[in-house]
Amino acid sequence: MNEMLATQPHRLNPQAMLIASRALAAARPALIAFLIAKGSELGGGAVHPISFCNILFVGNLCAAISVGTWFGLGRIIREFKALKLKVQIGLFVNGCLATLLSALIFLGLQFTTVTNAVLLGRLGPVLFALAGAMILGKRIRPMEWFGFSLIGVGVVAIALKTSNFQINQGDFLILLSTLVFAVSALVNKLMVQKAAPLPVVVFSRNLLSSVIFFFIAMKLFGPNHFGDAFSGKLWIIMSVYSLVVIVLAQFLWYASNERLDSRTIGRLTVISPIFGVTYAFLLNGERPSSIQVGTLIIIILGVLIASLGGSKKPGSKSEMMMQEPENAASAP
Repeated sequence: MNEMLATQPHRLNPQAMLIASRALAAARPALIAFLIAKGSELGGGAVHPISFCNILFVGNLCAAISVGTWFGLGRIIREFKALKLKVQIGLFVNGCLATLLSALIFLGLQFTTVTNAVLLGRLGPVLFALAGAMILGKRIRPMEWFGFSLIGVGVVAIALKTSNFQINQGDFLILLSTLVFAVSALVNKLMVQKAAPLPVVVFSRNLLSSVIFFFIAMKLFGPNHFGDAFSGKLWIIMSVYSLVVIVLAQFLWYASNERLDSRTIGRLTVISPIFGVTYAFLLNGERPSSIQVGTLIIIILGVLIASLGGSKKPGSKSEMMMQEPENAASAP
């Protein structure tokens, strides 16, 4: 499935690939906040060169261009045309949901800390696993329930405690994004996965997300809204960002998933929030509070317990669904 990394499949350690994919994906919120804060220094004199809108539009477009260049745009188009109508519709819906997901996360980061966003975002995989289990009719084991409950307690604690028991706008948007994430992952699982080649999925998701957002922003804010998108070093920065943090992270994730069992994946993905909180400290200067550290520990325990409570071999659809949410596809 992963042709980018398939040339030397036995020379690359799958566990190292999975850890690398989580390290890259976890950098997105902190890196975005860092780029926006440093926008005036990188934009060649533009007022707002690296803004929410510019990063979403240019970042996803560069990711699509990177995939199209590597695999060949003509080949991707031919493979897309050969897909069944149901799969094509699923890809379109996935792209629309990716736009909404990215928008909610970007907007949320304007009103809450990166650390909070990282911790609250862990609710998404839980919602996805629960919804997937109900739809596919798979019984959730007691240990999985216990793990999910710990994650839920951690998310509620961080959402209420850091804002004096009132959920602020940023935390609310991040929580809302977890619902969109669960729906998007379900659409991908039920309509797209294994039916469409991975390059087609990654290319279409990023391209649709950038195009849809571009036209919505143009309609709402006017034709001059993206005037600073081509200023300074934005395109260079976004090209590197999209190729490494978006595209490479996705391909490393899928390549490692093909060679690891679900229990190993569950244990290794525990490090995702650790990476995220560390990046927030290093790039954004966010020193985690005691409640945030406590929440991080609770969430890590929850993920470990839930993963240990599942089956060892990821053979069934419902068991594989616990792995899929970690990808987070094109969401920052």
